[in-house]
Amino acid sequence: MKTQRTELLNQLPKHGWSVVTIEEDYLEWWANEMWLLESVWSPVGSRAYLTFLVDPQAPISRKKSECVWAAKASLSKPNKWLPEEGEFTLSLGQGWKEEMPAFFEHLSVLRNQNEEAAGAS
Repeated sequence: MKTQRTELLNQLPKHGWSVVTIEEDYLEWWANEMWLLESVWSPVGSRAYLTFLVDPQAPISRKKSECVWAAKASLSKPNKWLPEEGEFTLSLGQGWKEEMPAFFEHLSVLRNQNEEAAGAS
């Protein structure tokens, strides 16, 4: 997961995102890390979450960053590992680099959804 994590971190600024916080402690068993992202492109200030998901079949005694199988992008802080409407999951296994453009396209959609939600309130 180290290579994939580093690549995502490097690509975020190129797609108009910065990492505001990285949460590693006190997470549910299914979340290895949770990043709060903020858009630096218009609409500036839109937020999204990137969560590194732990394999549900991983041993309970796993070490930090072991058995991470995917990164999930969501508009709000996820409360479960299963995919929900409006979320996108990037498998971090074989072929993950080819799927990154779709992942960042989804983050772009979330950026605009955030603005639409703010305008509706």
